[in-house]
Amino acid sequence: MLPQDKSTIPIADVDPEQKAYYEKWIKTRSDTQGIPVGVHLNVSINDDVLKTVWQAVDDQYDSYADFVNYIYIKIAQGFDYYRWLITYLFGNSPIAEKNFFKPDEDQPQHEVRSIRSSNYGLTSDVTHNYRSVPDYVKNIESNIASGALFSEAEYHSSVRLKTMHGDLTDMIKNGTEYIELRMLDLDPTTALGVRTSAIRFFRILLSYFMMMPTLESDEKINLKLEQGRAMNEVVALESPSQQTIYHHEAQTFLDQLQLFGAQIQWGPEYQEVLDTMQDRLDNPNLTPAATLCDHEVDGSLMSYGLAMANRYQNRAHENPNPFTGFEEQPDMTANELRQRLFGVMGKPENYKNG
Repeated sequence: MLPQDKSTIPIADVDPEQKAYYEKWIKTRSDTQGIPVGVHLNVSINDDVLKTVWQAVDDQYDSYADFVNYIYIKIAQGFDYYRWLITYLFGNSPIAEKNFFKPDEDQPQHEVRSIRSSNYGLTSDVTHNYRSVPDYVKNIESNIASGALFSEAEYHSSVRLKTMHGDLTDMIKNGTEYIELRMLDLDPTTALGVRTSAIRFFRILLSYFMMMPTLESDEKINLKLEQGRAMNEVVALESPSQQTIYHHEAQTFLDQLQLFGAQIQWGPEYQEVLDTMQDRLDNPNLTPAATLCDHEVDGSLMSYGLAMANRYQNRAHENPNPFTGFEEQPDMTANELRQRLFGVMGKPENYKNG
């Protein structure tokens, strides 16, 4: 349960630079904005795939970097627009626990699909521009210059374009290296917080957005994406057991994915995932938010959350080969952790193509 005075919540024990960022961030945000957490999927396209496609279209672009940026911005546009569908299919934060909202604060009056994905979650009052990678970079730089953001790390959009070293301007010259997808709520039914079925569905979406034409012309794409964000707000605040008002649009898109899958002849594991998504669209009570509400007791999910946490902790203790890396090196970096877990394939030069 959250304390009534949220300023008493301790900041995580991180390096001084990261802690300074957290302290500065907290001063500019509400007490609750940093509390909702979710899954961030970092996804890149295999270099061999990109180079194979590049050989067929190299005469249409000024450089290989321009081609790569076109592919990634097109994928980013697709994920940003269809966030409303992802919220319907995977939204999983239907209620707020005691003290999340202040008594007199505006708040949902019923269970919803996703508090985190709505305006009650982690948001920032900034402009967005996914027309092209240069426009994306210039927009973030403009928000920083105006004071709307104090760093690129504060750009809390559902999709972020990234490079391994975090250099925005380098992305224009040398190309995007991966995208960060930030719209998934945590799934308490798995210790990892995200199911493999969700990751497979995202792979389906990425492949589809990569191969299909852009959603809209360059001149109109940002208006299209604003429409998608407005739809997401509606879906996020719908009752979990309610059929979404965008059922027709969702069915049309799932039909397009089904046709796409038939054309590329995907395996049965992907067809099963799409069948699951179709079931959720047909019956809202099968969506994660609705099933999570079944565990609600007196307006709280605390007992369910603790029960699941104990299950995962007990399972971890029963592991015959537990990971002891943090006991030996408690301050290891992310790259060092990858190498300890995955060996040579965890090295940064291999990780970027993951």
